[in-house]
Amino acid sequence: MPVGAKQAATLSDYVGKKVSVICEGCEIFRHFDGGDLLAEHGDASMPGLLANLATAIGCERSTTGFYDRCKLTYYFTHKEWCERAGCVTQDEYQIALGKRLADLKEWETLNARCRCGRRGRLSRKSLERKYGSQARIKDLAPKLLCQDCKKYDSVIEISSLPR
Repeated sequence: MPVGAKQAATLSDYVGKKVSVICEGCEIFRHFDGGDLLAEHGDASMPGLLANLATAIGCERSTTGFYDRCKLTYYFTHKEWCERAGCVTQDEYQIALGKRLADLKEWETLNARCRCGRRGRLSRKSLERKYGSQARIKDLAPKLLCQDCKKYDSVIEISSLPR
C-alpha cells in the first residue's frame, strides 16, 4: 500500500456502533448493529458489504440490470458528516481565531459549559470589568471556575438572544 493511502474501513471498526444504509430509489432505510453484521459476514470491508446487505434486505434491484440497479449507500447524519470532515461551527471558528469581548454584537450572549454538565450564562459586563474588553474569549475559558465540581474545565459558547 502506498504511503499516505487510506485503508478501507471494515466491520471490526463498527462493533458496538450502528450501521445505517439508504436507497432512495428502492425506498430502503435500515439500521444494523455492527456486532451482528460482524458475526454474520466476518470482517468484511465496508464498500464490499453493500451488495450483501442489499441482497439480505431482499432488494430485487440489487442483481438486475445496470442502469436500474439498487444504489444502496451508507447513511450518515449531518452531525456524523461534520465530525468525519472535521467541520466546526462559525462560533467555534471565531473563538479559535481570537474573537474578543469587544467584538461581540449586542444580541450575542456567552454561555459556559463545564465538562461535568453544568451550564450557565456569563455576564459580559462583569467579564469586561474583570479582564478588560480586549480579552480573548478563548483565553477566558480556563479561568472560569465551575460552581459544582470546582474545576477550571469549561468551554465558552456564543449564542444569540431569542427574538
